[in-house]
Amino acid sequence: MRVLRLAVVGLLALLTACTDLGPITGGDGPPSNAIRVSIAYSPEKEKWLNEQIPRFNQQRVTIEGRPVFVEGINKPSGVARTEIKNGALNVTVWSPSASTWLEVLKLESGNPNVAVSSNSLLLTPVVIGMWRPMAEAMGWPNRPIGWSDMLALIEDPQGWGKFGHPEWGRFSWGHTDPEVSTTALSTLIAEFYAASGKQRNLTVADVQSPEAQQFIRDLGQGIKHYGYNTLIFSSNMKKFGMSYISAFPMEEITLIDFNKFDSPPTPLVAIYPREGTFWHDNPFIILSSASDAEREAARAFFDFLLAPEAQQAAMSYGFRPANLNVPLADPISPAYGVDPQGVQTVLELPGADVIVAVKNAWALNRKRADIMLVVDTSGSMEGDKLTMVKAGLETFLIRILPEDRLGLITFSSSARVVAPMAELSENRIPLQRAIGEMRAQGKTAVFDALELARAELEALPPSEDDRIRAIVLLSDGADNASSIPLETLRQRFDETGISIFPVAYGADADVRILEQIAEFSRTIVVKGDTGDIAQIFENLSRYF
Repeated sequence: MRVLRLAVVGLLALLTACTDLGPITGGDGPPSNAIRVSIAYSPEKEKWLNEQIPRFNQQRVTIEGRPVFVEGINKPSGVARTEIKNGALNVTVWSPSASTWLEVLKLESGNPNVAVSSNSLLLTPVVIGMWRPMAEAMGWPNRPIGWSDMLALIEDPQGWGKFGHPEWGRFSWGHTDPEVSTTALSTLIAEFYAASGKQRNLTVADVQSPEAQQFIRDLGQGIKHYGYNTLIFSSNMKKFGMSYISAFPMEEITLIDFNKFDSPPTPLVAIYPREGTFWHDNPFIILSSASDAEREAARAFFDFLLAPEAQQAAMSYGFRPANLNVPLADPISPAYGVDPQGVQTVLELPGADVIVAVKNAWALNRKRADIMLVVDTSGSMEGDKLTMVKAGLETFLIRILPEDRLGLITFSSSARVVAPMAELSENRIPLQRAIGEMRAQGKTAVFDALELARAELEALPPSEDDRIRAIVLLSDGADNASSIPLETLRQRFDETGISIFPVAYGADADVRILEQIAEFSRTIVVKGDTGDIAQIFENLSRYF
């Protein structure tokens, strides 16, 4: 295990859709003569550093007679990389979720000397989180499980009936977007390794081979929907249980958190894919822009974080210690669904050209979608609300693939199709025209609009491939004009496989009805306002 824990591999991706938090400092602020160390860190370290930064500042460490004062900023790894590259983020230390971010920054900035040092701070492997009864049905913990096993189950028409549980239906799983999620890209690279039968030396030719591309497409047929971060999926899994999805790739720390806090009736267990996986190493990177005094102060803070007390505190949140003198203990244990010796094969990080090829292959081979946009144009949407919604919809269209089929329904006192479903490559101009012509007036017929959207999706001619079928619903109020009740709507959506993603728009939005819709659709309500609607639509686009 010692060798495996030393074999730390970083992975590239973008994590977005996390709100930056204010700086963590502790105490009353820095003394006037302090050496100030600023650290931008990825969100999964928030709880730990929220404790450790004030504890360090309280020790009043000095360098050449000057006190060291640390300030922390929660920044998703991809956001931080972009801001450092553009000069918008000036920090002493950067701690993304994986070391590869430093190589990406070097490449994109054209500055190979952007950092003076980089050392692993905390470790966590990428695993497949699966419901314990389902994992046991597949042979866990005695039989290793991998991507090929998942593919065989996805392709089996019996679904879980293959293992004596037809009541579980077909095998389904979730996948975040590798353009924004570190775990998603690590997962995608691992899938290509599995397709090639390799554990090292993955090449562009391997990624572009017809066999590998087909492997990715076939795995994708089991995907329920995509998402912009792992928290969306883990939250839905906890809320809806085994009826939501069968499995989801995540960091081991996320799985531990899932089982440890507000523990669900059915726990998840970690599947360490038999074909191999990656480690995320949460590096402590001292940037070359730091002064000599700041570098020395940063090293003092790193030594503090690597000391046993701080490492043990991180382990209480589910991280594995990078300090190999700190023994593994709870919650790194079977009690929380993980195996201290679970990682048997560590995959080699491929070169930058291969990572680019993997990301390009994602766009070509991910599961396509049929999406009906359903937008509230009742009188309460008048003014800035509707203006910003129009801009948000334009953002959404930019991010959707040309082969995805889109349509638009607007509703007030009644619902109507203003842009029929068609591939975006053919439908972009009609959609943009319909968006531009939206006007606010009348009452709010939410249920009728959703029923119309269901009928339109159900009436689509079959496509050559299995598609995600979804409705994006945006509204600010409760239904007051529909001809059908909510219960009838729920019954009509049963067994359709259509997911509804409700957006409660505006600070005064009535979310009660939208929450009931999300409940039967097994999704969550996204809350937004005029200030963040563009970001919300960008995030929603990553579900497809």
